[in-house]
Amino acid sequence: MEKIKCDTEAVDSSIKSIFSEQGDLDFAEQLWCKMKCVSSYQELIACFTLVLESLERGEIQPWIHHGSSSLLSKLIQQSYHGKMEAVSLTGITPVQMLLEIGLDKMKKDYVNFFIGKPASCEHA
Repeated sequence: MEKIKCDTEAVDSSIKSIFSEQGDLDFAEQLWCKMKCVSSYQELIACFTLVLESLERGEIQPWIHHGSSSLLSKLIQQSYHGKMEAVSLTGITPVQMLLEIGLDKMKKDYVNFFIGKPASCEHA
């Protein structure tokens, strides 16, 4: 059992060193780094509600990477033009939105890893 624990810690350490801090995280990636540990569905809804309301009111105009495919990224792009589609944060939509930004983040991390530029949100 001790061997497995040591191996797990070694793998965790290797992953953290491979994907070290990157300075150009866009808004969705930074949000993922903060929201990946939400503890409840209600907390997830509250976070996305705050973000979407801020976007709708023009209080924030966050930067996102070109080519991001998540619903949140599309909403952010729409907010630049003052026209956001209505999104109902019910059912699986909030979970799906979180998953999409996480997948976008993971895709970018792996692309950057394979071209030699590691990425992470270890300290974000």
